[in-house]
Amino acid sequence: NLLWRVMNGEMPYGLTPKVWWVGIGVNDFSAKGCSEEVVLLGILRVVEEIQNSHPDDIIVINSVLPVKRNLDGLLEHIGKHHEDVALKRKEKNLLDSEMSAKRGHIDFWPSIVSINEELSKFATKHKGVKFFNADSIFVEERDGGKYMKLDLFADPVHPNLSGHKKWNSAIKKRLHEILKE
Repeated sequence: NLLWRVMNGEMPYGLTPKVWWVGIGVNDFSAKGCSEEVVLLGILRVVEEIQNSHPDDIIVINSVLPVKRNLDGLLEHIGKHHEDVALKRKEKNLLDSEMSAKRGHIDFWPSIVSINEELSKFATKHKGVKFFNADSIFVEERDGGKYMKLDLFADPVHPNLSGHKKWNSAIKKRLHEILKE
């Protein structure tokens, strides 16, 4: 509902930051079941509305965060096999109790990667828009695959206090760089 709120006057009058940080999209996948296109367009429309109201400000689009699929936090198998096949094989070896019940075993990672690539391209083509990829904070390679850093998440989607602290530190660093530019 962020887009509706921004379009209908819920952006406080007099709010004048130099940089807007947009971190949305993951709940549209995980809770609303939206398609890649809908998630991408929703993010870009929010950015467009902010630009319309504040054309001289900088907008940073945060990457869509990973979504936990199973207890191991496997996101993508790296190797010879196509990631979907590898993930299915990996999950077939897991007990039902090891699967994330809330995620319905849906593999969001390929869609998240695709959306993040499109957001990055958009940012490079539009003045005043930047992209911040949070994968280095929340994703790691190990055991022949990409995994969520589960110790940084409170649930299958949202970072915990430690995750927010690491994310906040990276955001602060990037903000300092942006403000110096």
